Amino acid sequence: MAAYPTTTASVTSFASVKRQQLDVQLRQLEFHALLHRKLDLVHLFESFLMGGQVFIPFEGLEFIAASRGSDVLVGDQRQHRLRFDLSLGGEALGQVSLLRDSAFQTREARLASRMMESLRYPLENALAHHDALMVSMTHSESGLHNEMALELELPREMRNAKRTEQPLAMMVIAVDYIESITEHHGPDVATTALHAVSAALVDQLRQSDRLFQGVNDEFIAILPVTDLDDAMVVAHRLQNTVALSVKDQNVACVLTASCGITELDGNDDPERLLKRARKGLNKARRHGRSQVKVIPAEFPVGSGFDPSVA
Repeated sequence: MAAYPTTTASVTSFASVKRQQLDVQLRQLEFHALLHRKLDLVHLFESFLMGGQVFIPFEGLEFIAASRGSDVLVGDQRQHRLRFDLSLGGEALGQVSLLRDSAFQTREARLASRMMESLRYPLENALAHHDALMVSMTHSESGLHNEMALELELPREMRNAKRTEQPLAMMVIAVDYIESITEHHGPDVATTALHAVSAALVDQLRQSDRLFQGVNDEFIAILPVTDLDDAMVVAHRLQNTVALSVKDQNVACVLTASCGITELDGNDDPERLLKRARKGLNKARRHGRSQVKVIPAEFPVGSGFDPSVA
């Protein structure tokens, strides 16, 4: 009598299913705890990108701020995006998009929605921290970001430029003979002159550019995706913009500005880049002021030079 063939079915035990569920719950708790430890906006979204990839594959994350904070992009821009408008207590926190090359499936959208629930309170905390940080990083007179803000933002802009292999320019601008204005017309007139200059510079720069007021009444501009030739054009335009007349009891103070320019070098750290731009400013002052002087980089980022093989 022929025997019937036997088949062996693979059955997942209840204990195994339970272990898998506990493992997922543990990872979710670790993800939630990780986000709550981050107060810096960029660090928060970097952690979300790294931790979230355990649950859903995606290559980038974009945050568009509402009324508070600042826009953030971590990872890479990709064709497909999954958008979420986050709010808490009726207040809009901003829009978060997950980015990748392939379309997101319905199941992944549900998982992402649950991930966003873990983000709401950490994001609110990070936005509150950002608000407090902005107060401490704002120049008390001009309202521009100060050197504390520069120390925070410059390394980030440099990393982005090196990662994307895009050029980055820096310029340091100073009003000529501001000490003479203070001496002859008083500190209030000098302050008025600096306010007029800062407003003119903000009006002429792009939204992606970063402007700071540093020590000795310097204005420091970071120009992403800008090579040395384009930076020269911008510098001369800013010089013309600074050519203002500030009146004090019918006496006009005619302003001029000196400017030093450099570009990001592949070997630069923030201190070295800023030092080179200030060297250009000092050179402009030595050559009669109302000048633009360039200190080029040896291995400009975005030019194709690779300092590691030079």
